[in-house]
Amino acid sequence: MNRAFGRGRRGGAGDPLPSEFAEPPQWIMGWPNQMPTILSLLTPEYQKRFVQQTYHKAHNNAAQFSLMFCRPEGLLRWWSGPGGPSSLDVTVVQGRVQFLGGTDNAMRHVQIGRDFNLEGAVPRLGPAVPSWLGETIGFWDGETLITWTSNIQGWYTHGSWEYSSKMQLIEIWTPRHFADGRFAGLEHETVFYDPEAFVQPVRDIRFFSRQGDYKDGGPFHLEHCNQTIFVGKDGRGAQVPPGTTIEYTVRDLYDRPWARIWEQYFEKDMKRPAEADELGGFR
Repeated sequence: MNRAFGRGRRGGAGDPLPSEFAEPPQWIMGWPNQMPTILSLLTPEYQKRFVQQTYHKAHNNAAQFSLMFCRPEGLLRWWSGPGGPSSLDVTVVQGRVQFLGGTDNAMRHVQIGRDFNLEGAVPRLGPAVPSWLGETIGFWDGETLITWTSNIQGWYTHGSWEYSSKMQLIEIWTPRHFADGRFAGLEHETVFYDPEAFVQPVRDIRFFSRQGDYKDGGPFHLEHCNQTIFVGKDGRGAQVPPGTTIEYTVRDLYDRPWARIWEQYFEKDMKRPAEADELGGFR
């Protein structure tokens, strides 16, 4: 990796890049794929959860996107839509690489030369408490950065699947150059491992084109989520004007709050099929 990468953004059709740097469709975002394709990657329990979320978004217009309620976005938001991240600042210092981009000030640190503690449910650096963005170690192979992320809090991100706290990632950041030798940007390859949610590891590739040095861009603006949307009496998100007093239920963030809302408001009269049902265990 060019150690002075600076500021970049996701590559695509709007970038002045050769075709070999064009980013492939991001299947993780959902829109390039049909739902059965995603379901084929998931275990039966997580198939059920994916069908549940899709049904309630499409049939009941009851999306439960995290940011609309100022909940944490989770690690996979880093791969989802505009928050995935559309722009990226990379800082390389001795012993650490810092990535800053996406929504919710999504800053990730790669600890160079560190080792995970392998005692416990998943590898970790700190206490055995999952982190929203996980913990990451890495090493340099020439100019290529290879990282391993673990100790992730299982969550649900926008239109993608739910993932468990057993999920781990291997990421490979490789510099790419134009034909004349100029630095073009970074190819970002990720392999996702989740023995609870996936039937096999899955892979994603994207590209960050270099836009310039830090001095060439605007200042970084801290994001803060001010909640204005709350779960209404019908179970759907409702805008609440300032100064309004409402009755509010505090949800347990570690107990799939989106699913509990769907179950409470929309599934009272629904009958769950037998475990052997081929529709993902939900109808």
